[in-house]
Amino acid sequence: MNIEVTKNKQGQTLGRKGQETRTKLMEATRQLLSIQSPVELTAVSIAAAAGTSPASFYMYFDDTKDILFALSEIAGEDMAAIHSIFDEPWSAENIEGQMIKVVNSVNEVWSNHREVLQFRNMEADRGDPRFEELRMNTYVPFIERFAQRIMAFNPAQGTRRRADIYAEATILHAAMERLAATEPSVMEKGLGLKRITNNLARIAALVLSSGIPLEVLEPVKAIPITRAKAKPR
Repeated sequence: MNIEVTKNKQGQTLGRKGQETRTKLMEATRQLLSIQSPVELTAVSIAAAAGTSPASFYMYFDDTKDILFALSEIAGEDMAAIHSIFDEPWSAENIEGQMIKVVNSVNEVWSNHREVLQFRNMEADRGDPRFEELRMNTYVPFIERFAQRIMAFNPAQGTRRRADIYAEATILHAAMERLAATEPSVMEKGLGLKRITNNLARIAALVLSSGIPLEVLEPVKAIPITRAKAKPR
């Protein structure tokens, strides 16, 4: 993912001053997001917070959705930095510790970009192709690296296929993403972020290290359901 911008909306090359103004507008947007919803942002309020004019805003961005897209790209870059954890030495003894690092890193990215990532996901769910592509460009490489790490410890065997490993990585990534997206205050009212993080890491470590073919597991017996008899009228 390359987010370098070298020209403004008029096609002019961005010099130092132009880059600084664009950065100020993005930082002003970040600050405003701490006190208001992304859908309430306006070019006027962002420009005022950045100490410039609305006309200057439109030199660098089409609208508020455009500047939120640019901020979403930066969040995606931060998420991509987590891939380096998968490149570190992993062993049977440190799987759970490494997974705690991964989960904590995902939580940190969401903590730093919560409002922007929520907006990205909302627009992607609404069918905006730019935001959907951006989300997938963040998700897919993460899942790919995660699946490779799972296969290194727990390769496909028996009825467990390569596609199943990618499904495992996808499910675990979705769990990390969903929990990271939850407001910290809500997490602390329940079991607490640390406990959830440690147990999610433990579950992921079990997937990485089990290597047990599905066919040797004992089938789960169905529990009969007793239906209550209707009372006579």
